[in-house]
Amino acid sequence: MITSNPGVRALTLGLVLAGLAGCASYLPYAGPRAGSVEAVTHNQTLHGIQLVEVNYALAHQIKTQVESPQLSLLQDFSNPNPKLYTVGPGDTLQVYIWEAPPAMLFASAAAVTTTSASGAVMTTIPEQMVGSNGDILIPFAGKIHCAGETLDQIGSEIRARLKNMAHDPQVVVRLVSNHAQSISVVGNVHKSTQVPLIPGGVSVLQALAAAGGVDKPVNKVTIQLSHSGKTLQLPLEEVIRHPEENVSLRAGDVLTALYQPLHVTVMGATTQTKEIDFEASGISLAQALARAGGLNGNEADAKAVFVFRMEKPDFFSHWPEPVQTTADGEVPVVFRFDFSNPATLFAAQEFPIQNHDLIYVASAPITDLQKFLGLIVQIVYPIQGLTTAGIVK
Repeated sequence: MITSNPGVRALTLGLVLAGLAGCASYLPYAGPRAGSVEAVTHNQTLHGIQLVEVNYALAHQIKTQVESPQLSLLQDFSNPNPKLYTVGPGDTLQVYIWEAPPAMLFASAAAVTTTSASGAVMTTIPEQMVGSNGDILIPFAGKIHCAGETLDQIGSEIRARLKNMAHDPQVVVRLVSNHAQSISVVGNVHKSTQVPLIPGGVSVLQALAAAGGVDKPVNKVTIQLSHSGKTLQLPLEEVIRHPEENVSLRAGDVLTALYQPLHVTVMGATTQTKEIDFEASGISLAQALARAGGLNGNEADAKAVFVFRMEKPDFFSHWPEPVQTTADGEVPVVFRFDFSNPATLFAAQEFPIQNHDLIYVASAPITDLQKFLGLIVQIVYPIQGLTTAGIVK
C-alpha cells in the first residue's frame, strides 16, 4: 500500500536516493557513463587520453585536414612528363628512312622501298625488338642504343649515322609494341592486366578501363597506387569527382582496386548497437548515427556523444593535454559532442568518420534512477504478495 503521509513519502524518497547513490556502481549499464569519459583530464588511470570538445569550426577543420591532402598526394605519384616516353628492352620499333633524290643508299633494296613522284625513296626497316643490351641494328648505321632514349632521340642518332652516306636522310621511329614500360592493374577489376605505357601517358581511369573497370560499386572501391616502395590509397569516387586528379601513371606502377568496406562501431544508448559498413568516400557522424537508428530517446544523454579514435601526434598543433603516444606512436583521442546544443548538429554533419572509429552514446543520469526503481519494484512487490498470502509476516 502506498501511503499518503507526506513525511513517509519524503522518507521513502530519501531512502530511494540514498540507495541510488550507494548502488549506482552496481547497476547494470552498457558502457562508461558520461562523467567517466569526461574525467580523462583528472583520472590518473586515463592519463594520456585527449578529450576534444567539437564544434562546427573544429569539425570543418578536421574534415578539410583529413580529405584535402589525400588528393593532392596523388600528384606526387604522377608522371611529371607523360609525353616523354623512353624506350626500353623488349620494346618493338619500326624505322622509316627517306632519301631525297637522287637516292642512292637504299634505292637498290626494292622490296622494302617506296619511290614517290618526286623521286624520294622511303625505306621501311623491318620491325626490331630492343635487345637486352638496349640496342637495335640499322643497315649502314650499325648498332643504335635505344634504352632510355625517346623516339625522337633515336631517330636523330640514326640520321646522324647516315648523314654522310645517304642523300639528305630523314628518319621517323615508331613504337610498334611496348613491353618494357607498363602498368599492372590488379584487384577487384574484371580482368587483371598489364597496360602498356604509351607516348602521351596513361591515366588512372584509362588503366582501370583497360582492365574492364571495377567489379564492385564505385563508391565502395578504394584504389591503391604503389610505386618505388611508396603506397597511396584513395577512394575511386574522389578521383572521378575531381578530373584534375586523374593523373598520368609511370612505368612500373601497380594500380590495385580494393573492395574494402570501411567499418564504424556504434555502441551505448542508440536504437541499435551495431557495426556499420560505409563507403570509401566516407560518411559523417550524423550519417553513422542515423544508420544505427539514432539516439535512444529513453536512455541517451544528448550531451555525451563520443567518438573514440587513434590519431597521429601532429594531427593537432595544440592538444588539450601534453601528448603521450602509444607503442604504435599514436595518440588516443575522444571527441565529445553535445547534441543538446542545436549548433552541434551542423558539426555532426561535417565531422568525418574514419575506419575503425567507435561511436559511444552515454546513458542519461535518469536512466540509473529508472533502473534502481525497477529493482525496488522487483523486490517490494514479491514481498508484498508473500505477505498478503500469509507466508511472510
